[in-house]
Amino acid sequence: MSRKQREADLESVYHHMQMITRRANARSRQLAEPLSMVEHSLLRFIADTPGARATDIAEAFSLNRSTVSRQVGTLLELGYAAYDDSEAGRGRVLELTTLGQERLNASAAVHRAAVIERLDGWSAEQISDFAAALERYNEADSQ
Repeated sequence: MSRKQREADLESVYHHMQMITRRANARSRQLAEPLSMVEHSLLRFIADTPGARATDIAEAFSLNRSTVSRQVGTLLELGYAAYDDSEAGRGRVLELTTLGQERLNASAAVHRAAVIERLDGWSAEQISDFAAALERYNEADSQ
């Protein structure tokens, strides 16, 4: 592959990733009570990371602690998250409330349905290859 072709392909990947994000944001707004991309991301992190604290979120997302504090404050005000007061130690552990889990489930369902629709007609092998490529791409952030 020539350098020029590689650069064109990389630009295409970037462009299509932007489109995916933009469409995900638009789909979220279709819900009666949509989550913002930030709210969805934070709720997903809290749900997937037992014992998560605001400092963990700041580190995982490479954000300033004060920024995360404000965002977590919004989740608390909306009733989507709460502090687990049974956990002792440094920092306060966050957990999803029932409402937060319901909102996250609704938001995820909309996005999952869009993925399923877009992959309709793909072979099992194509889906498997796509999943492996995405996994490889995302592994770069965990190294």
